[in-house]
Amino acid sequence: MMNRTRKQTGDGFTRKDVVRLGAVLLAIGAGVLLAWLSHDGHPTGESRHAGAMAFAATADTTWTVGQLRHNGLRIIPSGSSDASAVLYPDQFGGQTRQAYWIATQIPEVLNQLYCWCGCENRGVHRSNLGCFEDSMGVSCDVCQGTAMIAYDMVQKGITDTGEIQAAVDAEWAPDGA
Repeated sequence: MMNRTRKQTGDGFTRKDVVRLGAVLLAIGAGVLLAWLSHDGHPTGESRHAGAMAFAATADTTWTVGQLRHNGLRIIPSGSSDASAVLYPDQFGGQTRQAYWIATQIPEVLNQLYCWCGCENRGVHRSNLGCFEDSMGVSCDVCQGTAMIAYDMVQKGITDTGEIQAAVDAEWAPDGA
C-alpha cells in the first residue's frame, strides 16, 4: 500500500490551508469595505442612516430610538461625528445660519443628541447633526433649538451629553416623555 503524504509549503501548511486562509481574509476584507461604504462612506448618507437604524435595532431589542437610555441619551450615536456633511451656513440667514454654524462647531455633541422633531424615528436622520446635513434644519425650530441649547451648554463648560440631552428634553419633549 502506498503511503501518501500531504504536500506542504515550507512552513508546514498545505496549499489547501493557504488557499482557505486567503479566501477567509478576502471575505473579511470585503465585509469591512461593505460595512464602511454602507455607514460612513456613502456620499448621500442614505445608507449610513439606514445602517445606523439597523444597528440600533440589533443592539438592544427592548430599546427603541427616543427612549431614555441608562447614559441619559435617547439614541445610539453612529455615523460620522464631524462637520464634513453639514450644509454651508453662509447660504442661510439669521437664526438658520447660526444653527448651521453651530453644527460645524460641535458636531460630535450634536451627533449624540436626539432631536424631538422625530426625524430619527422615521429613519431620516441618525441624530440632531443629521438635521444639518440636509435642509431639515432650515425651517425646523426644534432642530435649531436643540443645536442652540447644546452650544450654549458647551460654552458654559457642560460637556456631558446626557446632561445636554436632559436640557433638550426639558425644552422640546412632549409631556410624559
